[in-house]
Amino acid sequence: MARIGYADPDDLTGELKDWYDRLPPNPRMFLTLALAPGTADLFMKLGTAIHDTLELPERLVEIDAAVVTQVAGSAYLLKRHHPPANTLTTVERNALLAGAGPDDIESFDDRDRAVHRFVKALIDSPRVDDTTFADAQLELSDRELVELIQTHGYYWMLAQLDCTLRLADNP
Repeated sequence: MARIGYADPDDLTGELKDWYDRLPPNPRMFLTLALAPGTADLFMKLGTAIHDTLELPERLVEIDAAVVTQVAGSAYLLKRHHPPANTLTTVERNALLAGAGPDDIESFDDRDRAVHRFVKALIDSPRVDDTTFADAQLELSDRELVELIQTHGYYWMLAQLDCTLRLADNP
């Protein structure tokens, strides 16, 4: 069972009501975010921007999301996050969700491996070592590096909300 309750959909107004009306059924993560209405709309806009406006390729976004999901053990993200079909193959996504390392996935190129290593390093510490950073910097523009860190923070926060509050435990 989830550790806290959810915002009541009947009490949502304005932009939060609009978001709720557009979401698939049983949006527990959103109703959790809506408990903090001052940031919920901004968080939803960030999620939209991650998938609609970044220079960072969606494939790299999804490598990050899968690694975060696996490392955090986020059952909610595993169930509810449905990446665009053309970003990762089923084999790649399943391998990432099973904990495969960057050298374990044959179809990964140097860029994919550098992003995987960078994301894992971010999970271990916000102070990414110089070698891992340099490898990522060879493969990504400065803008893409910043976008990757932002994207990582977004998915890491979702995973933390899920795991800390046990959102996936509530039917």
